[in-house]
This record gives sequence, C-alpha cells and structure tokens, in this order.
Amino acid sequence: MKVQETKKIRNVVLVSHGNVGKTTLLEAILFKKKFIQRMGRVEDGNTVSDYQPEEKNRKFSISLSLVPVEHKGIKINFLDTPGYADFVAEVLSGIRAAENGVLLINASSGIEVQTKKYWKFLETENKPRAIFINKVDIEGIDLGALLNHIRDFFGYKAIPLNYPVFENGKFTKVSSIFENPEFENYKHAIYEIAAENDDAMLEKYLGGEELTLDEVNTGMKKAYMKGNFYPIFFGSALNLVGIDELLNFITDVMMSPEDLGEGKGINPTNKQEETRKISTDESFSAFVFKTLSDPYVGKLSFTKVYSGILKSNATVYNSSKGVVEKTGQVVYLTGSVQEPVDEVIAGDIAVITKLTVTQTNDTLCDSDNPIEFPKIDFPEPMLTRAMRPKTKTDEDRMSLGLSKITEEDPTVKISKNLETKEQLISGIGETHLSVIMEKLSGRYNVNITLTQPRIPYRETITTKVKVEGKYKKQTGGHGQYGHCFLEVEPLERGKEYSFESRIFGGAIPKQYIPAVEKGVKEAMEAGILAGYPVIDVGIAVVDGSYHPVDSSELAFKIAGSMALKKALEQGNSILLEPIEHIIVIVDEQYMGDVIGDLNARRGRVLGMKSENGKQIIEAYVPLAELLNYANDLNSITQGTGEFKMEHSHYELVPPKIAEKIIQESQLNKKEEAE
Repeated sequence: MKVQETKKIRNVVLVSHGNVGKTTLLEAILFKKKFIQRMGRVEDGNTVSDYQPEEKNRKFSISLSLVPVEHKGIKINFLDTPGYADFVAEVLSGIRAAENGVLLINASSGIEVQTKKYWKFLETENKPRAIFINKVDIEGIDLGALLNHIRDFFGYKAIPLNYPVFENGKFTKVSSIFENPEFENYKHAIYEIAAENDDAMLEKYLGGEELTLDEVNTGMKKAYMKGNFYPIFFGSALNLVGIDELLNFITDVMMSPEDLGEGKGINPTNKQEETRKISTDESFSAFVFKTLSDPYVGKLSFTKVYSGILKSNATVYNSSKGVVEKTGQVVYLTGSVQEPVDEVIAGDIAVITKLTVTQTNDTLCDSDNPIEFPKIDFPEPMLTRAMRPKTKTDEDRMSLGLSKITEEDPTVKISKNLETKEQLISGIGETHLSVIMEKLSGRYNVNITLTQPRIPYRETITTKVKVEGKYKKQTGGHGQYGHCFLEVEPLERGKEYSFESRIFGGAIPKQYIPAVEKGVKEAMEAGILAGYPVIDVGIAVVDGSYHPVDSSELAFKIAGSMALKKALEQGNSILLEPIEHIIVIVDEQYMGDVIGDLNARRGRVLGMKSENGKQIIEAYVPLAELLNYANDLNSITQGTGEFKMEHSHYELVPPKIAEKIIQESQLNKKEEAE
C-alpha cells in the first residue's frame, strides 16, 4: 500500500473502555475492504490487531497495533489501543501519532470509567474526534436515553449524523438524519455549527436562506477540525452495520496531516522553538512513539514522519540522544504482517527495523537541520514488587529480558534497593505486572516470582547514655588495645547522624579518632531490635585510653563498634518506619471514601483543595500501608483516581506493629541460620 500525497492520509486512533469493540471494528473494516476473507474474533485469538501471545491468552488488547486501510483512494492508518487502564501508555502513544480520534461507546453500558479518561486525553492533545456507538444490536437498549446521556456529558457539540434503523426488531442499517423529518432538531443543530465556523455561511444562515448540502459539509469539516463538532455514529461492528458511514466520514471530513499544518518542537542546539511544515518539501523529521522488542523479529520502532521523506537503509540523526543512526528496512505494518517499502512520506506512519539506540519518545531528523519534538508524558508506575528469579538460569537471563521489556514499555521501572538487596519492578497495576511476567516467560524464558518488597525500617534510641568500649587482646608479641567512652544521644528526626571528638589531653591520640567513628558507623548498619540501620543519633568520643605499643586503628574501630552496640541496648531502642507524602487526585464523589481509607491506613490528612474539577488530598501515610494502594485506589474510585508519592520522613512504629516486625525478623534470622 503506497501513498503519494500527504493530503491522502488519515491517521485515526481508536480509544474506549475495555470490551467495547475496537478490535472487532477493525476486523469489520478489514473484512469489508476485502483485506481478510473472514472476520476474526477476540475470543478465538485470531484477529489481525491482537496478535501477541499475551493478547490471545487473555482475550483483550494489551499493546497498540497499527492497521492501514485504503478507502476511496485515501490511506487510513488505524491505531488500535487497549481499553484497560493498566496499559494507558499504549493509548497515549496512539493519541500522539494520530490527528483524529474515534471514541467507541458500548450501547448497553454507556459512558464508562475509561471513556471519560480517554476523552480527556484526546481533549488535552487537541485532537478532533468522533463518537461511534457500538453494539446497537443488543436488545433492550433505550437509544434515546443513551443519546441524551452522551450529549449531556459531551455537550451540544456532540450531534448524531445518522440513526439506527430496525426491521422486524433487528438492527439492519443506519440512515442519515438529513433524510428523516423526525430528526429536524439535530439537522438544524448541524446547520448552526456549520454556519458558525464560516462567516459567509453564517450571514446566509442568519438571513434565513437555506444552506446547500455542500456548504453544510464544508462548514461541518471546519467545525470538526476546530474541535467544535463531535459527530456521533451508530453501528454494530460484529454485524457490519454502520461501517461504511464511519469510513466515509473519515475520508471526507477528518483531518489529513497536511491540514494540521506543522509540527512544533525545539532546536536541540539553541533550545529555541522550531517548526516543520508537514510536507515532503521540508527536511526530514520524525517521532518514535512506540517500540516493540521481539526475540524473533527484533526491535521495531513505530514512527510518525512529520516532514520530508523517511528512507530504508538511510543515515538519520537522533536529536534526542545526539547520535547518528542507520535505519534498517522500513515497513508498513498491518498487525504483525510487514510490507517492506523504500520510502515513507510526510504525515504517514511506518515502522523502522534495527535501530540501535533509538527509543520511544526520540526524534529522528537531518543532522544539518535538527529538531526535537515534545515527548509523550507517560504516567509514573506506582505499584512495586520485589523480583525473585526461580532458578540460577533465570537469574542469569533476567537482566537481558528486563532490558527488552523496559525498552518497549516506558511505564515499567527497574530498580535495586541496596539496603534490602532486592531487585524491584514497578508498573501501573497488578494486571500490568502480571503481563510483564508472562512476556518474560514466553519471550525470553525467564521465570520470576513477585513478592511484596521489604520495608526499609530504621532503629534509633530514645535515651542519652554514656557507654564504654574496650577491646584488649594478647596473642604473644604485639597485642591489640583500644578503649573509648562514648556519649550517645537521640537527635531530632531527619538529622540522621553526627559525630565529634571531645577528647582533651591526649587520652586517645588523634589518629585513632577516625577509627572509632568507622567502628560506630559499621555498628549502626544493623540495630539490635530487628537488624535495621540506626539513624538520628549524635555520638561524641569523650574519653578513653591507649597503649603505646598494642593500640591500632583496628583495635579502636572494634572498641567504637562495641560501645555503640551497648548504647543501643541501654538507650531504649525503638523501631521507625518510612512515612510517604502522598497526593491523591479524585472526583469529588469519592473524596469521603478516599479520606476514610487513608485514615484506616494510619494516614494523617494534611489538607484538601479543588483544582480543575478534581479534589486533591495531601496526607502522610506509612509506606507499609501503601504497597497495594494502586490497586485499592482503583477499586475505591472505579479507576478514576490518581496518586503520586515520595518519601518524607521516619516516625515511630506503633508498639503492637513493632512487636510483630521484630518477631518476624527474629524468625527469619533463625530460618537463615538453619
């Protein structure tokens, strides 16, 4: 499939809540355009766009896929996105690459949680959009009430262009609202919107003259492109009803990349604003909006060409990384089917094979005329688990597998907790992490068990004490002798540690003081309650003695360590826990439930405010109570809540909880010893 002109391209992203029928709609389009001989079914795992093993196993879309279709001489690049919240990165990538959006709504379910969220994404990115009401064939639907609800939610700009026709109780076709007097109110609403977006037409319309159909179509296109008109279509993808009407609107009205005019970015050298006219006459520039790493087909970089021409086996400049790359074969992708091409023009979408350093969010361009396009703002992962490879072989393979996973999914983060020695993985939610484990196992033969990460507790003292550390050892010849007195006192939370020498008169030679501090620091690495690091203590060396022959740095280090351990025993040690500063963003209707839940997690609400129609709650909450918060907040808010958190400080663990933590630590030590 080759396209010669940018104006003959339409890039369209399909978005919706899960299980509304985006993939089925694409199957219907491919079938009607005779690309496939029979429609596949998501349930059977044989659709064009859901081709990955994880999608076939789970019976829903996980990854964004690209499906080009030709209709009336126009190439339509459909971007099929997942509907489930855990895979929001794929949706954001698809929205960035498209000029147009089609929001699908299930006729029986109406506006659902992700419907609102994805509509907001389209709105934020200023994408003109249409609405396709799918599954109209389901019995018992009050279509009038549904349409009123949709228009109440999306406003007066949402207007149906067709209506469903039922024959003998069966949904058989759709007809234009211009062909039925029953829908005069909608017809006039379209006339008004069309006229409002063209001064000459508005004057004619206000003068009482009838607008021609060509004039209405012209005004309607202008209104759509400005985001002043959201056409509504009815259909049934499964029964192939309403498909042609949607396709006709896409080709006749929706924006081509040329209509967008230009792509905006910055010059990476001087950081000044830079633009590229979306035209083949401009120098080459493109944006990588998705990466797919596959052990069989290699690395695939989904690329939107903004200007100039992308060629196979060419040299390009990655302005995001500041390096030169050699493109491999450029291909058009239809699901998993590759069609090699020599070149791709401005406005089109294709896949580049075998790029080495280029990743999602990178800009490719001519080195002589550099530009860097804005990056997609992906959400931060908030659900973290510890990873334990099942075998030594899995451990050896894990690093490579994880690097491939993070390469294709920007919402996966890998980290290492140096204190607990745990390898951590963070994702959007439980299903997200589960799919990642499935990919690691299926693609890279790496099997990992996920567990709750250990909490980095701390220990400290509550009473000031003076303690002695004395190390004396005689083994024939030179012995070992170190002797010190320490005053150890609790510090204010967050002060961490202080050390000073108050030695006068040479009780301990100056060269041994650093050795005492070294021994103290080593002893602070593991407290006496549960083996956690000690913090918030102030230590002073106040006295001691030495031997002119037997004293050494090692002896004073050991003496310092001995003294600090005594201080922990005598200073009424307590357990501290990390407290997170959390900001939760929710709809007002869920605010009471969220606050109640935070209180149940031993949280302390700091304040609330309203912003952009959302309620923002700030609180301090123990980290131990937030390990599953991503999942729990989704349940409380039906998937609409968001949060972010960062470490704030440490506080005392309540006695009953501390007792349990100490008992578990002692049990673990016993098991490790055995």
